Amino acid sequence: MLKLIAVAATGTDCVDKAYCRKHGIAVTNIRGYALHTVPEHAFALMLALQRNIVAYRSDVIAGVWQKAGQFCFFDHPIRDLAGARLGIVGEGVLGQRVAGLAKAFGMHPMFAAHKGVSGLGPLYTPWDEVLETSDVITLHCPLTPQTRGMIAMPEFRAMKGAPLLINTARGGLVDESALVQALDEGLILGAGFDVAAEEPPPIDSPLMRVVHRANVIVTPHIAWASDEAQKTLADQLIDNIESFVSGTPRNLVEGAF
Repeated sequence: MLKLIAVAATGTDCVDKAYCRKHGIAVTNIRGYALHTVPEHAFALMLALQRNIVAYRSDVIAGVWQKAGQFCFFDHPIRDLAGARLGIVGEGVLGQRVAGLAKAFGMHPMFAAHKGVSGLGPLYTPWDEVLETSDVITLHCPLTPQTRGMIAMPEFRAMKGAPLLINTARGGLVDESALVQALDEGLILGAGFDVAAEEPPPIDSPLMRVVHRANVIVTPHIAWASDEAQKTLADQLIDNIESFVSGTPRNLVEGAF
């Protein structure tokens, strides 16, 4: 008889928690292991896009530097992160860490109020204001029925500053067809995604259709996977299982047991 599902990740949207609750099956997850690796990956995407590193690398490979005939060339815009407004969707440990890094870069971090919710307190900037004023928006929230598709065409059209959109959380948070349309219409400056709505994404998926663009970077869900984070995850997974067996369960997922 199944008694425990020990998820080797933080997100538990892959588990039918209602079924587990009904049948007395405990669900545990991993917490706090990606405190450095995910925020650093998010910033790697921001920096690469903001400074057009992919485009310049491609140009160098293609011999454009030699053709320029001088010590440098400026075919693509280069923008600083310093002074930029960073909208952070998700105020958990990862969102907090991202905010700390943003301050070190001289950015102005804002935690977005939950979509459709008001009165959350001074920590939060209204959802609409974050969409309208951010230079970069980065997602660090779980995928739930309430957050699925939270970024679609209405949200893209509200992004008056044409920000970068960074997603190292869950692919289902963003409508990928709307993402392509937003890129086509210049509603966003670029996109850095480490996740997809379906993983691996079908070769004809919306995300894969734009993956070759210079202002799009897609990595294969590896923001979490630094060597250090993988060791921490494995150790915590073992601890979760051993604690459950010993009768002192830890990291139980709310609503599943």
